[in-house]
Amino acid sequence: MVKKLIRKKFSGLAVVEAALVLPLLLLVSLGAIKYGHLFLKAQQITNAARNGARTAIRVDADNDIVIAQVDSLMGAAGMPIYTLTLTPGNVSSQADPPVIKGQSVTVQIVVLAENVDILRVPLFPNPDQLGARVAMVKEGF
Repeated sequence: MVKKLIRKKFSGLAVVEAALVLPLLLLVSLGAIKYGHLFLKAQQITNAARNGARTAIRVDADNDIVIAQVDSLMGAAGMPIYTLTLTPGNVSSQADPPVIKGQSVTVQIVVLAENVDILRVPLFPNPDQLGARVAMVKEGF
């Protein structure tokens, strides 16, 4: 009979422990989901910038080809709204002045973090923007 009394005395302890631990577990889980998603999007932006730079350094490259390449990758990643900056402004070797062999070409992509945020919860700090800048040297003969 003593054992039954002890069980009844501690029967609400599991509910109290769950009430204390569940919010913390939920907060950690949501944080992992949010930041994992942001890191994924940052990696996709970096890959799009890298492929844009690889396209821009080719001998036959021009701005339209680079923009189409970046636009394709960013659209596939679910980020159709972004800012693309090419340096120099015209990557074609037919440009005036021409981009010559050995000259650096830079592709920079910036996306506002609010456009890729999966959880709009104010508990977690958010970066203002995600971006990548890749520079490669122009190929040529």
